[in-house]
Amino acid sequence: MQKLKKPLILIALILGGIALLWQLDSVKDYVAPIQIGAIDLVHVPENRLRFKVNVKTNRNSDAYLKYWKRNSKDTLYSTVSKNTDSHTLWIVNTTGDTRYTFQVIASTGTKTVLSKKYPLETRSIYQATPYFTLEHMDSTFSKEMENKYFLTQILSEPGSAVIIDHKGEIVWYEPFKKGVKVSHWTPEKTVLCIVGAEKIPSSGGDEIIEMDLTGKVVTHLQVGKGDMDKLVHHEVRTDKDGNIYALTFDKKLFDLTSVGGVKQDTVKGDGIVIFSREGKKLWEWTMLDHLDPLSDPEIMKHKKDWVHANSVYREEDGNFLISYRDLNQIWKIDFKTGKVLWKLGEKGDFPLTEDQLFSAQHFAHTTVNNELMMLDNGIKNETTRALSFKLDTKNKTAQTVLDIKLPKEYYTTAKGNAQFINGDKVVFSLTDPRSFLITDLKGKILWKILIGGDPYRLEQTPGFTLNKPKF
Repeated sequence: MQKLKKPLILIALILGGIALLWQLDSVKDYVAPIQIGAIDLVHVPENRLRFKVNVKTNRNSDAYLKYWKRNSKDTLYSTVSKNTDSHTLWIVNTTGDTRYTFQVIASTGTKTVLSKKYPLETRSIYQATPYFTLEHMDSTFSKEMENKYFLTQILSEPGSAVIIDHKGEIVWYEPFKKGVKVSHWTPEKTVLCIVGAEKIPSSGGDEIIEMDLTGKVVTHLQVGKGDMDKLVHHEVRTDKDGNIYALTFDKKLFDLTSVGGVKQDTVKGDGIVIFSREGKKLWEWTMLDHLDPLSDPEIMKHKKDWVHANSVYREEDGNFLISYRDLNQIWKIDFKTGKVLWKLGEKGDFPLTEDQLFSAQHFAHTTVNNELMMLDNGIKNETTRALSFKLDTKNKTAQTVLDIKLPKEYYTTAKGNAQFINGDKVVFSLTDPRSFLITDLKGKILWKILIGGDPYRLEQTPGFTLNKPKF
């Protein structure tokens, strides 16, 4: 029996040693070197710029795609599929009616292999996308604009969310049967939208949809389902906690008999809501608790859309900036108490000079320099500008930091935004002249795109293109 045990122990030790050696990638690479097998290019029928590539490898590995326009040296990359032998990879950054070449790269960490090169040809886009025409690019600015991409949207039905490159070419889009009222590029590199029928007024919608670049819906909130009990409008964004916040339509009963109304008259105003990405309502606020309708001598005329909020922005301290177009004011709201901390603008808490006053403003937000910035549509003097202030909220003083007045032909009565790009330039979305602009801080126009549609906003999409993966 003892004689039998010794060979068995030796065999076990040998097998154990082999098993341990097999854990080493270098041994696997020698015995079963990594190989790329079947590569299946899938045309996504609902989108002409998006392609799925299914890849098989003979063992678990990481894999990604690189692809490029024919006769171009500019290489694009997919995300990395990790530690599997069945990879699903996506091409998501292409232009219509263009020839490309793509290649698969797979790696075990110690050994990397490349597939053959394969052709790919995109077709022209026909779904709800407008044209964008590059009308001007300053020669001193063209290098700085390389690899810059921008997200915008089409509000009408059918609508779409669209990403364009610095030449105005569409490189990504997602069509919708409804209009896309506003869109936002999130830190997670997803596209967040308010979607709604054209009959819903004031850039309003009944759905909040978030999708990744492959078109996969990762969040979908809808009025009448779960905690979403109000229409949303004008704004949807994410905060530093990863929650979603938006403006809402709200209403409340007031006694308006003293101004010709009824005892229980409905006044419609605006609110703010925060949802978790799972759709749970976390917090809610309404301006109807903080403003007396009888303070408005024309409340009977305005009660169906009173003061008209058009942007909300959550600051680092957790509090909110909310822009009221019809008041020509921006309010700061305390998240913990719901109190209005201050009001900036016409008849506000900060004394302003005539030149500091703004009207029908949009997209009030805080810059990286802690300045309050907005697009001043300027309906009172028919001059649109980018405007920012340094506020002393203790002493209630406002110092103008930025004041870029655009030429009269770029005056826009409604919608739009202005925000910094590259730290020392300003990007504008201007709805009435149907133009996107970038200017320097003196107002010199460096970039101009003409738009064949009706956008609400334009914002940069950092991280849209990926760096070459490192194994």
